[in-house]
Amino acid sequence: MNRHTLPRALFPVLVAVAAAAQPAAALPPQRPQVVDELTLSQVSGKYFGANMLVGLRVDLVSTLHTPQQGSASASGSLSIRRDGNGFEVQVDTRSGAVAGQHGAASAAGNPASTTGAETVRVNGIGQVSQIAGDGNAMANLTTISFEPSATTAATTHFNGLASSQASAGPLTARISFEDGGLQLGVAGPGARLGQQFNAGVDGQAGRISQVGQLAGHGLVGSNQLHLRLATEAMPVHMQHQLGIQQALAGLSALGR
Repeated sequence: MNRHTLPRALFPVLVAVAAAAQPAAALPPQRPQVVDELTLSQVSGKYFGANMLVGLRVDLVSTLHTPQQGSASASGSLSIRRDGNGFEVQVDTRSGAVAGQHGAASAAGNPASTTGAETVRVNGIGQVSQIAGDGNAMANLTTISFEPSATTAATTHFNGLASSQASAGPLTARISFEDGGLQLGVAGPGARLGQQFNAGVDGQAGRISQVGQLAGHGLVGSNQLHLRLATEAMPVHMQHQLGIQQALAGLSALGR
């Protein structure tokens, strides 16, 4: 567990992106959550009883299964929580690959191909699926939720690794948290999955993108990402501090 100030203001920029995978396991089914105006006003307000944003957690996982019983997966978690004047940052990355019954399985003989999705650039959330061939299935899922601070606390061990990669036969999996975001990729014969979480540094807009390209037969792919924004009631001492600051600002505006 590391306690330090967040590099390059990663916390506020990640929040601006606003788009739980258990390590080495598939995410449970997720449902979209509609956030009403009242919830948003309570997060951003500065009045008695208002909630404030105190942290966030990002969990993601990508998996690929081949008809030869091969599989590859990559998962990661990032937790950022306010701690005094700084932030507590925890990270976890894991990856794995199994070649299957035919370790040298390939997409030979399949003339289908998928191109273009890897070059798509979006602001906000973008999901692209390109499928060619027979018996394939692909799913992209992004969920965003506002939750009490206690529910977003780490309930599993964070291994502290900022990157991980694995390979078996033709299957590969990799994930890497970078300054300002993360990159995830899973690939196999005739298949490529990817997720990108970009915080939008240097004046560029942030984005979340999920891409699935399947051009073989009998392939099953999945990208899942869950962003949880942690809120809690504004403490009394902070309300007092804000009140004093506003009062002083008002006095400074008086003529001399």
